[in-house]
Amino acid sequence: MKNVWMRGMLTLVVLSVLGSAQMLRADMDKKPAAPKMPAEFDKLKALVGTWKGTAQKGEGKPMKAINRFELTSGGTAILEKIGEGADKQMISVYCAENGKLVMTHYCSVGNQPKMSLMKSTDNSLVFAMKGTEGIGSAKDMHMHAMTITWKDADHITEDWSMYVDGKSQGSCPFELTRVK
Repeated sequence: MKNVWMRGMLTLVVLSVLGSAQMLRADMDKKPAAPKMPAEFDKLKALVGTWKGTAQKGEGKPMKAINRFELTSGGTAILEKIGEGADKQMISVYCAENGKLVMTHYCSVGNQPKMSLMKSTDNSLVFAMKGTEGIGSAKDMHMHAMTITWKDADHITEDWSMYVDGKSQGSCPFELTRVK
């Protein structure tokens, strides 16, 4: 009688463990619902690929530039490598927060200004900082705004605005052409 009881208990334990494992596996196989992305995110996805051109900083000679856009994080973020291969390569990450398009720029000056989409038109996206998230203070040198303008599907301009001591220091436009 004792053996029958022990076998019954052992069977119950084994079945419980197997059942729990099956439930855990079923939960792991479920994919979470994809987050709703703003329409402007799809516009940015069209930039995925490599772009070459020039960047004009100040009055000097234009510098060669290679920027690469990559879709990442299960299709929920876009990573832009700015000046790919250069000593001072930077990155920007575009994603949605609370249904709005935002961008964090990881700058070569050592800060990470966070910008929000301020305006969208058929051929442009305008990002700008609201507050000082990602920088020490408004007086710190930082990229404060950036506008992407589509000339056509294969030609864009990125116009970056730098601030120092709370004032604009002009812009640094990148003229870029898609590499086919």
